[in-house]
Amino acid sequence: MKTFTVTYQISLLEGEEISGKLEGICYEQSVEMPPDTISDEIRRRIVGRVTECEETGSQIYRASIEWPLANTGNELTQFLNVLYGNISLQSGIRVTGLDWDAFAKGAANDAAGHPLFSGPSFGIGGIRSLLNIPERPLSATSLKPMGSTAAEIGDLCYRFALGGIDVIKDDHGLADQTYAPFRERVLACTDAIRRAADATGRRSVYISNITGSWPDMMSRFETARELGADGVMIAPHITGLAALREIALQDDGLPIAAHPAFSGPYTLHGSSGFSKAFLYGELWRALGADIVIYPNAGGRFSFSREECLQLNHAARRPLSGFRSSFPMPGGGIQRHNLPEWVKSYKPDTVYLLGGSLYQHPDGIEAAAREINDVLTSSQ
Repeated sequence: MKTFTVTYQISLLEGEEISGKLEGICYEQSVEMPPDTISDEIRRRIVGRVTECEETGSQIYRASIEWPLANTGNELTQFLNVLYGNISLQSGIRVTGLDWDAFAKGAANDAAGHPLFSGPSFGIGGIRSLLNIPERPLSATSLKPMGSTAAEIGDLCYRFALGGIDVIKDDHGLADQTYAPFRERVLACTDAIRRAADATGRRSVYISNITGSWPDMMSRFETARELGADGVMIAPHITGLAALREIALQDDGLPIAAHPAFSGPYTLHGSSGFSKAFLYGELWRALGADIVIYPNAGGRFSFSREECLQLNHAARRPLSGFRSSFPMPGGGIQRHNLPEWVKSYKPDTVYLLGGSLYQHPDGIEAAAREINDVLTSSQ
C-alpha cells in the first residue's frame, strides 16, 4: 500500500495525553468515526498510523503519521483535507514536515495525468536565466500605492527599471480598480520595461498581480502573457492553494510569485497551523511557486531571523526533484541594512525593498542604482 508521512508538532492541553491525542488525529483525518465502530479491514486500509513519536519539550512532541495515499483520491483538495482538515479546528496540532518523495516522479497523478505536485516550472535557475544574472543576489520592489493611475504606475516601473531593479512587481493591492484597470496597467508596465531596456541595454522583469476569482485570475493570466509580462503573482490563500498549482500547469506558462497575504492565521500561532518553513518553503514550492514572498524579520511583521533562515533553506534545499524556489523577503529590508541581510541570506535571494526606495532624497533611479551597487559588490 502506497503511503505518505506527515510530521506534526503536538502540544498537549490540560488533561490530554499523547497516545489518545495521536489516535484522535489518526481517526479524525480519515474515517471520522469512533474506533470501536470501524472494522479491522477499514482500520488497516484507511486509518492513519503513528510511525514515530518523540518528546521535544514539556508537553510537546514531534510525531509522524503515515497516511494511505489512496485517501487523497489523487486530488490536491483532498490531499489538503487529509493533511490538515478537521484537525485544523483543534488546538495544539501543527504541521511541520512531509515526505515529499511519496509524490515524486508521478507517484500520484490527477485525473488529467498531471503529477499532484511538480514544483516550480522555472525556479531559481529559470529566473536567473530570464535576467541573465547567473550569480549575484537580485533586487526587487513593488509598484504602489493603491490610488495611483495606470500611467503613474507605468512611470514608476520605468524609473525603477532605468535604475536597474531586477524584479519589479505589482503591489498585492493592485487588482482591477477603476483608477488603474488591469489591462491598462500591465500595458503601461510592459512598455516601461521595454523602453528602459532600450535605454540601458539591460532588462528588468515585470510581474503582474493576477489574484482574483478563478475566471478573473485566468483571464488576467492570459492578458498578462499576451501583453508581455515576465511573470505573474497570486496570493494563494486568497485564490485557494489549488489555483497556484493550476497556474503552474499552464502551457507556455510564466514564472509565479506567491504572496503571503491572508496566510497569517496559518503560521503565526506557534502550536497550530503550519511551520513557516513548511508552508512557504515546502508546500508553496511543491505547488509551483518560483518565487516565495514572505515577511522578513526586523520589520513590521513578527517572523524571527531563525524562522526566515529555515524558510530560505526549505525553499532552496534538494526536495524530491523539485526545482528550488527563490525566497523573496520583504519588510524590514532597508537601504542601510541591505548588506547585513545579504550576509545572512546569501546570493540565491531576491531582496524586496519598498518604502526606503521611495524615500531616497535623490529619487527612485538613484535609490535603485544604490541598491544594485550593494548587491553587485557583495559578490
